[in-house]
Amino acid sequence: MNLPQSALWQRMRQQALNAIPPGASVDFKAPLTLATWQAQGTYTIASGSSTKFTIEAAPADFGGALLSDAAYHLDHALEHQTSLMKTLASGQWNSPAWQIVTFYYWAYFVAMALSRMLGHTVWFVTPEVASQFTMLAPPGSATLTKGTYEITCGAPLSAGTRQIFLVKRSRRVHEQLWTTIFNLIGGLYRDVGVGVASQQEERLFLAITNSAHVLGDDWPSALRNVVNYRPGFAYTAPRFCNNFDSLAHLTSQAQTIDRIVDRLENSNLKMRAEPSVLAQPKVAARMLVDITILLSRIAHALHDEIVDRSGIDRRWLVSKRRFAQQQGLLSSGALWPC
Repeated sequence: MNLPQSALWQRMRQQALNAIPPGASVDFKAPLTLATWQAQGTYTIASGSSTKFTIEAAPADFGGALLSDAAYHLDHALEHQTSLMKTLASGQWNSPAWQIVTFYYWAYFVAMALSRMLGHTVWFVTPEVASQFTMLAPPGSATLTKGTYEITCGAPLSAGTRQIFLVKRSRRVHEQLWTTIFNLIGGLYRDVGVGVASQQEERLFLAITNSAHVLGDDWPSALRNVVNYRPGFAYTAPRFCNNFDSLAHLTSQAQTIDRIVDRLENSNLKMRAEPSVLAQPKVAARMLVDITILLSRIAHALHDEIVDRSGIDRRWLVSKRRFAQQQGLLSSGALWPC
């Protein structure tokens, strides 16, 4: 079940430790999230335009906020993961469409956690936050408006200050998050270079990014939307129809990395014949399930490593593991499905 950890993993870890540097901390009882950092933290607005604001802040403070947000998002994901495990293990009927939607939200929260830890993430700026940022901006700066923004950690300016960029995006948060995640994973692969990572690691990263090449870089959100909101498409059990396969294999087979990547590669090939979640919902659903599991393992492994390497308070991490253990989610030390 272990993730391949060669050149690509090292590059990912390096980027995460740059975003969350030594000195970053996560208070177990009152963690400083991105929202509370914005409201209470110490920072300055260096410049602002109608589409981009540049912030200067202490790297450790901002990194701690990113990690706190990531830990919260992993909590969200863990509850969805636990609900799915219990549903599938029960052997009782449960809406196949709702299982796919639940997989989507598990994937969404691990993707959000991963983007936070890598210092390249998505944030919805409310009208109140936009107004506060605008007031702090230098005279003559454009007004920041509400909406979806992409946040990127810039280069350190000094030992105690780094740049943070907020760039306005036209998409909604869900669509932009998937665009950001696929670009992040593809960028990590390009940074390392072809032939440098192990074969297994290359296959894992390429299987994830190739799904976006086939279906578009917001396809998980598109699938969630048609399943949940298109009448007659997914919630068809009362008419004794089913657009989705059984997920029983997640409880009956060992879910090794190679097995998951094999399935995802095969699904990518099948989807190329008619690249549409509407035309091939069963294939798209299988792709979502496999990408969810892969992203979850990457996000949890990266979070564990950041906590271990940075000397951050481990109580939150220990609490997650205790919850997983109590709920029957851990098998031989690995989270289901394993």
